This record gives sequence, C-alpha cells and structure tokens, in this order.
Amino acid sequence: MKDIVENRRRIPLEKKLSIAAIMLRENGVIWCASFATYYAASTLAQQAFALMDRQRRLYAVPGMNSRALNKAIWESWDWNAGGEEWTPSEPWKKAIIEYVLHGFMPKGGRVLEIGPGAGRWTGELIQRADALTGVDISASCVEVCTEKFGSTGKATFMVGSGHDLSGIETASVDALWSFDVFVHINQAEVERYADEFNRVFKPGAIGIIHHGSVGGARGGWRSNLTHEAMLDLLKKRGFDIVDSFKEFTHEGTTHQTGLYEDVITVFRKPMA
Repeated sequence: MKDIVENRRRIPLEKKLSIAAIMLRENGVIWCASFATYYAASTLAQQAFALMDRQRRLYAVPGMNSRALNKAIWESWDWNAGGEEWTPSEPWKKAIIEYVLHGFMPKGGRVLEIGPGAGRWTGELIQRADALTGVDISASCVEVCTEKFGSTGKATFMVGSGHDLSGIETASVDALWSFDVFVHINQAEVERYADEFNRVFKPGAIGIIHHGSVGGARGGWRSNLTHEAMLDLLKKRGFDIVDSFKEFTHEGTTHQTGLYEDVITVFRKPMA
C-alpha cells in the first residue's frame, strides 16, 4: 500500500495528527512505526529527486544518461531475463508486435536495430527483414544476440552506438527499430543519432523509436528528452512524422507504450 507524496499537502497538519491517532489505534505500534519510516523516507526521496532534476536542467549535467554511464550500466546488467523484465504483460507485448512492429515496419529490406539488448524484439524483426544489423553499446549484448541469432544467416551485431554509425553504409537502411533505448539517451546525443539516421536511411526508409516524453520528470531513469524536442529535432533534419503516440488500442484494449509516459514515434525519410 503506497500513497502519493504530492497528495499529502492536501491534508492540513492538525488533521494529519488526528488521522495518525486513528492509524495507531487501528494498526498498532509496529505498523505505525514502519509507516512513519516510509513517510519520511519517501518525502526525502522525492525532495532529493527534485534537487537532482533541477541540477540537470540548470547545469546540463547528464544524470544517469551519459554515453559512458550507459555503456557501464548495460555491460554490467544481468541479461538472463532477456529484457522481459520491462514487459508489463504478454498481451501488451503481443499488441506492440502486432500493432506497432507489424503495423509500421515494412517487410523485407535491411533493418537496423539500435540497442537490441538480449534480443527482446530481434527475433520478430529478423522474420520481417532480409537482413538485420544490431548495434548495441554493450559488448555483452552483442555476444548474447550473436549466440541467439547468428545462425539465422540474416543477422549481424556490432558494438557501437547510433551516435556514430560508421559501420553502416550511407543510404543502406530500409527501416530502423529501437525500443527501451532512447528513454535513456539525453537530447544532445539523440540529435547526433538523428544525423546518422539521416545519412544511413534510404529515401522512404521508416524509423520506429520508443522514447521519453517528459524530460525525466516521472523518474524511471529517463533522459532529458521531451516529446516536443524529439519531434522538433526529427523535423529539422527533414524527416516526416508518420505517427507519435503514448497509447494505442489493439483488439479492443488500450495499451500504454511505456511505463513513464513514454512515446513511440514513427518517422520517414522523404523520397528524393
């Protein structure tokens, strides 16, 4: 049973004291002592988060989302769960595959996946692609994916980041997929990624990116990217926005695209 810290200010102090007396009478000393610890700790945690957020906005510090930290974190991650620790439910994943991946990802051609992790989406992408290249900042992820999918003869994986796609030829990519990756990449880095996408995309190529929308204000280890900033930086590089959404309805059920007001943006490089 968790409460929402922001709601506490809606009850005046004298009323809180009377509520505390009822809590003590009904729940006993141990429960109330535990609640008091939680109450103080959660308040302090929220204040600390607010201070961190102000520091990042005022002084442009990277928080947890620099390239060096992302590399260190994801190379240390235990990938035994295959990335499914971020899947809310099987119906949600099925909806993402059928509505988003199948709905927007073209069949055939060369697919570029940024941040495949342990291959949570890679198998589905390989089924639709003639060839797939996965680029991950983590060497351990490249090893995992090579072991899982290397025998298909359609997939290759390399260590790197979209910040520099020097291993990908100019105008060679038909489609891009990236999920649960750009939520951890700050805007300055995303702009460089977008430059590289513009270089490697063929005319008419489609990009599908899952990213943050509120600049990390909801927590979740998110980057400083906002929805508006993402759309703006793509448009400035000449991409057309096909769709951009926080929720979608599939087979009568409405799903959120992510856990922290995340967004999926679909964009296209115009035909020459």
